[in-house]
Amino acid sequence: MRRTPIWAAVAAMVVSLALPSSGASTTWTHGFDVSWPQCSGGHARHVPSEPGRYVVVGLTHGAGHTANPCLPDQVGWARAHHSAIAGYLVPSYPTRAQLTRARTGLYGICHSLRCRLRNDGAAQVASALAVMRRAGLDLPMIWVDVEFRRAPAWSRHDDRNRAVLSGVVDAVGAAGLRVGVYTTSYMWGRITGGWHVNVPNWLPAGNGDSRTARSRCATTGTGGTTWLVQYTREWDEDLTCPAMDANRGRPGPLWRYRNTTLVAGSTGDAVTALQRALAVTESGDYDVATTTAVVQFQAAHALPVTGSVDGDDWRALGAFHRVGGHPFLLGRMTSY
Repeated sequence: MRRTPIWAAVAAMVVSLALPSSGASTTWTHGFDVSWPQCSGGHARHVPSEPGRYVVVGLTHGAGHTANPCLPDQVGWARAHHSAIAGYLVPSYPTRAQLTRARTGLYGICHSLRCRLRNDGAAQVASALAVMRRAGLDLPMIWVDVEFRRAPAWSRHDDRNRAVLSGVVDAVGAAGLRVGVYTTSYMWGRITGGWHVNVPNWLPAGNGDSRTARSRCATTGTGGTTWLVQYTREWDEDLTCPAMDANRGRPGPLWRYRNTTLVAGSTGDAVTALQRALAVTESGDYDVATTTAVVQFQAAHALPVTGSVDGDDWRALGAFHRVGGHPFLLGRMTSY
């Protein structure tokens, strides 16, 4: 190596600490869903003494176009305990009055029922996000709670329900937020006709057994990957699934060559990979064109202009990068 790579060793150490392998201690991180059962008037009540690493709070009050009256108090309680906060909204099928108001909206002026249904779904999101902002929350992700309802009940026509929910999903995305779905495969199938939506899932176990909840991590409600599972004892409790664990990813296409030295006259797969990275003819021979491209790359990246390639040049080409990895995903659904 031309330069002592002490900084590289330090960087590698930082990465290894920040991105533990899948199955690390982040698996099954515990939290609580604290909303309607813990709401009395405008105040949080009967809450855990220690809310855990994160809490999930409702933005709505059991249906679309409503506000959780306890949200400010619940947010204050979570912050007092230094818990990360996630949020969800409960969408619902619009009433006749809401459909009338939905003739205009995110999808423009509507002349069809489907368009009005999508407009109403988007309006439900706008209402919930306004509630979120008034509570001083800036969430990166919104969970959409899709369950059977008595009033207002979902339509018997799953295509109409899908129209409402597509408006909800699209509007969350249009607001620059991630979206996930809380449901069960049975309820989702009955309400939407089995609509495939590849978004994170949050699945309830339906009982107080954490082992049953953990088994739900290997299943899906909408076709997406399950991030959270829920079980109910004194409170609704949640566990993160292995899919949320930090993952270092896999080696990139240049990884195997990162410590290879190449000079004019070299041949082989490493030369071909270098040529591909520099967008020159892939001959497998370190020829004049390859040397010229290397010199230009080195000059552009403030590297010593030698015309040969060592580890520092490979690093600048991205050979030390891994692909497909991610940190623990809790930060992608929560804020403080």
